[in-house]
Amino acid sequence: MTQQKKESLSALMDGEESANGLFSDIGQDQGLQQTWRNYHLIRDGLRKELPSSLNFDISARVAAAIEQEPAILAPKKRLRDIPVVGQVIPLVRQGGQFAIAASVAAAMIIGVQQLNQPTPEQPFSSAPALQIPGMQAGGLSPVSLEQTRSLPPAADALEQKRRINAYLTDHQRQMRLKAQQAKESELQESEVEPQQK
Repeated sequence: MTQQKKESLSALMDGEESANGLFSDIGQDQGLQQTWRNYHLIRDGLRKELPSSLNFDISARVAAAIEQEPAILAPKKRLRDIPVVGQVIPLVRQGGQFAIAASVAAAMIIGVQQLNQPTPEQPFSSAPALQIPGMQAGGLSPVSLEQTRSLPPAADALEQKRRINAYLTDHQRQMRLKAQQAKESELQESEVEPQQK
């Protein structure tokens, strides 16, 4: 079916052209028959002469179109195909490699430091002597049991005990006062709530 036959059919329906063998072509060509039906339907629609129920059977065309469609199989998604996970996995892998390398390096450094330490020959390390005026010359002095430190006089010790006891007594009084004030405020709040309701 050519474009020229369609134009002749349209002109025939508009009354502009004579049949000139067009009816025999319509009887033999299925496409031209379908075009004849469509043109008549369009004409009836324009004149508002459509029947109350139209029978459009497009199921055969839809079934044919579906069969011509190629089957598309979607590939299975892997965990790496997800955008965020695909970016995180290489980062975690590299981070793990750096962590392993860092722990091996730390173990080597600690091992070398422990291996290279000198063995202690003297019980005390020999620190250089500080020369401070008024002090003994030399490094560390050994500890002796005979050395005693001077204790504060007894009067000072009694005064310290009195001050400590005064602080403790004052603290206990403060705690009792705060507990009493808290109870009074709770009692006042419980009296105010029923009056508001």
